Amino acid sequence: MWVSPRATIRNIVLHNSKKCLWILAFIYGFASLLNTFQSVPIATQIGLLPMVLVAVVLATFWGYIFFSVWSWVVLFTGKLFKGKATFSAARAAYAWSCVPLLGNFVLWIFLIIFYGNLLFYGPQPHLMLSGPAVTILFIILIGKLVFAIWSIILYLQALAEVQRYSVLRSIGNVIVAAIVMGVVFAILWTLLLLLMASGGSPAATASVDCNFTDWLVQLIK
Repeated sequence: MWVSPRATIRNIVLHNSKKCLWILAFIYGFASLLNTFQSVPIATQIGLLPMVLVAVVLATFWGYIFFSVWSWVVLFTGKLFKGKATFSAARAAYAWSCVPLLGNFVLWIFLIIFYGNLLFYGPQPHLMLSGPAVTILFIILIGKLVFAIWSIILYLQALAEVQRYSVLRSIGNVIVAAIVMGVVFAILWTLLLLLMASGGSPAATASVDCNFTDWLVQLIK
């Protein structure tokens, strides 16, 4: 999958479209939840270790739900581009494009061990880094970015294969699907803000509003 995504996903869909689905859901879900927890200050409320345990417990289900929802949206919007994939094939394409995120999974473990409080508690004077620690952190973040970009490239190739159209159409399909997802989440977020505002919690409302953009970017790979 790392170097031959089209041939690989073709073989997977032909023989078993659910192959390694739960493992890949865990890999994606774990990284996605930790990204979200960086914007939502859950660690300050329950502590770093409980937060990581929550991510471990929920990762598989979170990944599976997002695989399913995203694949349905891609199939729905893919009709505009004359896509021909089945739901299971589209889901397999997305799931297997997450293989490079295994690298991010390893990097997240390293980050938690060596930089945990700094990553999840926000800037604090006694947690500030300097010297080699800053350089190492920068290299790790670059590595995470490379793995994420690689994953996107694999997905565009895999989606083009299962939808039986060009990579250019694959890009268009993903963009339109992301817009649809963004609109839906914006509506849900607005409703949440209204509910919180009606509950008389302006501070919480402001916090949720500030974190919306970061959370949406992290959610959509």
